[in-house]
Amino acid sequence: MSTTTTPPAAGLELDRVTTELSAISANLLASYARLARHAERVEDELVQANAELARRVAEAESLRRHLDAVHRALPCGVVAFRPDGSVASWNPRAAALLLAGPEGVTPTIGGGVLAAATSGETLLELPDGAGGTRHLALRRSAVREEGGSVVTIDDRSAERRLSAELAAQSKMAALGTMAGGIAHEVRNPLNAVRGFAALLLRELDGTTRAHRFAQRICQGVDEVDAIVESILGFAAPEKLAREEFATEALVEEAIELARASTPAGADHAAWSIETRVGPARMRADRIKLRQALKNLVANAIQAQPRGGRVLVSADERGQDLIVEVQDAGPGLAPALRGRAGEPFLTTRPEGTGLGLALVHAIAAVHGGRFEIRSPGALGGADARLTIPRTHP
Repeated sequence: MSTTTTPPAAGLELDRVTTELSAISANLLASYARLARHAERVEDELVQANAELARRVAEAESLRRHLDAVHRALPCGVVAFRPDGSVASWNPRAAALLLAGPEGVTPTIGGGVLAAATSGETLLELPDGAGGTRHLALRRSAVREEGGSVVTIDDRSAERRLSAELAAQSKMAALGTMAGGIAHEVRNPLNAVRGFAALLLRELDGTTRAHRFAQRICQGVDEVDAIVESILGFAAPEKLAREEFATEALVEEAIELARASTPAGADHAAWSIETRVGPARMRADRIKLRQALKNLVANAIQAQPRGGRVLVSADERGQDLIVEVQDAGPGLAPALRGRAGEPFLTTRPEGTGLGLALVHAIAAVHGGRFEIRSPGALGGADARLTIPRTHP
């Protein structure tokens, strides 16, 4: 029986290999441990980085919503353009000022309104779609970092209207002072003419030509006296006798007076005068307001000499009484809309130009305002009188 033995050299080699394998295994385990620790650190860093990214995204979204809210809340219109000239965004105020429809704002909206904007302030006068005028101020600013540009739109209509009202009031005050002095001077000799003409009427035979001439003198004097009375009322409208009254009665009385002022022999049925009056009460100078409303209704009638439709409405809106007189006549020429109410401005050969001036003065002394839009709902003029119901 033989016995196999491992040579001493082979045993040593096996031990060395075993030792190296053990060292390699230890190194692998150590490397794995280091990789596991590194992976844990990387994972922690990724978690922190994701959390920071999520925080920044949330901040950016919050900032975007805030800027969007500010953009929408701006009192002026803002339209942003891309470098190629296309519209990138706009706020609701811009859409409202540009009368944009459902399609939104486009570069050519409003007949090229946006195209007129320059680096300096550009003032435009445009129709407001309701018979009036709006005044817009546009300015274009370049966005150098991103390219493109931004156009801002500011509505100056109220500012222009207030400036025009202030200028008109100043002019009317000066004209009123002058007109009042002239009216008093004219009335003195006028009374003398009227008195002598009345004496002639009593002394002359009613069938003679001289009697007819004296009658015409009296009629002419009465017409001139009515004009003088209008001038005096325009010159000194500040004398108010306030009382409380119902607006229905005021409208009825004014319409009756306006019908009575139509030419002799005119068929009153030719004019259809409709009323839409709410049950409002107010405290003001009833006589002066009745005169103002009578002038507006008479103008609506005179604008349709062959007859037509007139609509008189009165209703409360907040603390104001809004009285509107609309007609189906030819309306008011655009060049005259802003001048309605100026003294001695008239479109009728026989007119004095004091009727609307008196309306304007009566509205102003009550703390209200008077304006005319054309065309109105009936196709002609829309005269609107706004009077505070409790003006002190």
